[in-house]
Amino acid sequence: MNNNVYVRSNGSIKTISLTRIAFLLPLIIYGIYKNGIYLYKEGYTNLFGLFKPIILIILGAFIGGLVNIIYEYVIKKRKDKLINVLFSSFHIEWGIILACISSINTNILIFSIITFIILFLSKLFKIHFNIMSIIFILIYIFHIILYNSYSYLNVYEQSKELSLSFMDYLIGRGPGGIACSHIILLLIAIIGLYFTNNNKTNITISSILTLIILFTLLSIFKGISISGLLFDNNYLFIMTFVATDSYTSCYTVPGEIIYGILVGILTFIFYFVNPIIAPYIGITIVSLFNIVIDKKANLLIKN
Repeated sequence: MNNNVYVRSNGSIKTISLTRIAFLLPLIIYGIYKNGIYLYKEGYTNLFGLFKPIILIILGAFIGGLVNIIYEYVIKKRKDKLINVLFSSFHIEWGIILACISSINTNILIFSIITFIILFLSKLFKIHFNIMSIIFILIYIFHIILYNSYSYLNVYEQSKELSLSFMDYLIGRGPGGIACSHIILLLIAIIGLYFTNNNKTNITISSILTLIILFTLLSIFKGISISGLLFDNNYLFIMTFVATDSYTSCYTVPGEIIYGILVGILTFIFYFVNPIIAPYIGITIVSLFNIVIDKKANLLIKN
């Protein structure tokens, strides 16, 4: 593949994106049920609420594709097949992932404007830090400014006193982004991505293991549930689909491991500042140094 986006993959951007989206589909389908169909069926939301999860998912994909079309056809004056233009970058995949990690309470207009502007700027100026993290942080900030809150709890969960077991989290009953809460489906996606060679699994594993170790220590000293620490804020999903961004994460094996460990450590540190945006801050910071990390990691191995 061009530009060594995935050094150990022979797939095109289209192939990689479609494969990753395919493994996201079970999570998306469950998220549509949990945050749309179930709420409507039980009388917790209206007709718009029924369709809001799928609207956000489709909107994310549409914005990513639209950015590529405008840039390639209008700015670059490129003459190529539409399918090639749509997948000229990972923007469609990024748009879908952004919808997946967003709360069902996310304002559609805020989501659309921020996602379009930042994705377009990233295409225009070839930004080399994690774009998905920046977009989510901005979405979060605007919700705090305008609504003074941002919660992963849907309307049903807000009406209940949640007491969740480890098994509840595994089968998707915990709070989270629209398509992030079903841990078993996520683990299946991780395994599938590993065997199809469409994910930087070393980053996923090293970052998650780092978080498990640090949160376990915190739960022991503070008496806090490890399940809530690990699962309430999409951390496993983020480490699988956001931290592994093709362009801005490390690509050598030692680099990926160090990258993941650093993301895990920074996520833990910023957890005490703001648990929702902690992983995005950590990923943004580490992504700025991905090239340096790869070089230093290779030097350490050679020495």
